[in-house]
Amino acid sequence: MSGIVEGECTLYNLTAEGKLVPLITKRNSLMVTWGFAAAKSLGMGNPAYAISQVYIEYANVAAPLDVVSTPSFTVYEGRTYYTTLTPPRDYLRVPLHGEPTLDIATGYESYFTAGVDGNQLLFLSQTAGSAGENGLPFSNALNSKVYGVALVSSPDIDDASQDIIVSRAYYSAAEQQLKQVSGQIVVSWKLKFLPSA
Repeated sequence: MSGIVEGECTLYNLTAEGKLVPLITKRNSLMVTWGFAAAKSLGMGNPAYAISQVYIEYANVAAPLDVVSTPSFTVYEGRTYYTTLTPPRDYLRVPLHGEPTLDIATGYESYFTAGVDGNQLLFLSQTAGSAGENGLPFSNALNSKVYGVALVSSPDIDDASQDIIVSRAYYSAAEQQLKQVSGQIVVSWKLKFLPSA
């Protein structure tokens, strides 16, 4: 019997004053490589394969209102897509804000005890740094616009070549977000572990 992993990610603006302003929520696509990270972490008990990073994909557009065409992709693609991004596109590789929080997915409250166990994880991360992994600057002055995100397992934090893409999501023209003059873009990512129907 197989189960279902459902996910959705939400973008927020984190203002210079520390206020979180929700922007948009999107469903994600679970990648085939998720199976390897899950097998190593859950089945073989290796904590190094737990989800620990987020990729935040962006492009430097000519004008703030310009939109980024989102890529077509299949769930069979791996990390090579990110390493071959070229200007005006790049990605930030940013760590999670601590461990994910455990909660109960809506509709499953009678099966779990709040604060004790559950079937839903919430991961948090945010934009950071002034350049992407391939060297493209990330700044408001260059109209850096976030259009995609990925949830990532990093068995070796210091070696990005070992990263495993767990899931990806992209934002439409109206949903894409510019880097603000001050403050950051926060990504919250919810994964629900559900039984099969």
